[in-house]
Amino acid sequence: MRVRDFMKTEVITVEPKTPIMDALDIMKKNKIRHLPVTQNGKFSGFVTRGMLRDASPSDATSLSIYELNYLISKMTTERIMIKEPITVSPDLPVEDAIWLGKQNGVAAFPVLQDKNLVGIITQSDISGVVANALGVGESGSKRITIDASGKRFGYLKDLVQVLDSHQTPILSMIGIERSQKGNWDIILRVRTEDASAAVEDLKTNGFKITDVT
Repeated sequence: MRVRDFMKTEVITVEPKTPIMDALDIMKKNKIRHLPVTQNGKFSGFVTRGMLRDASPSDATSLSIYELNYLISKMTTERIMIKEPITVSPDLPVEDAIWLGKQNGVAAFPVLQDKNLVGIITQSDISGVVANALGVGESGSKRITIDASGKRFGYLKDLVQVLDSHQTPILSMIGIERSQKGNWDIILRVRTEDASAAVEDLKTNGFKITDVT
């Protein structure tokens, strides 16, 4: 899965000279939290709702409320925008984008190709990736969590064979490392209304089932 598979391609943008109050109104109207800044069609920066909301003149303490409001109304996005934000390529594996966001505390990335803005991917888009990987929302399915810590080669082969014997297709499978390093859970989403028989067979075959929902 690549960033291009989950990014938004219809991107709302503002210009460097856009007043910050106008940019904030655009965000509220469109229910978004991030705005790429473009000039003459070229990407030039990035602003967030938090940055716009927190913007204030540096000498605000000496101003009256009327003067303060006037100055804020004249401030533009170029004054507060991030001029060199972290960006990603549409070809970047989506898991790398997730890691990049976690490492840098970033909730959204402008997506650039040949220095041109082609999309944006946000934390909510990335949450959708995880939801898809876990098969969340799939009707007529069950989630099975298996403690797979320290298991042998061939473990997954045996797992699939048991499920195949019950004609229970796997919709998704993901491995998640627990807080104790080296200990892993396998989370399966399987296509069935009732997984009880398959789960009992898995237990009989030595699989440690920790949760079924």
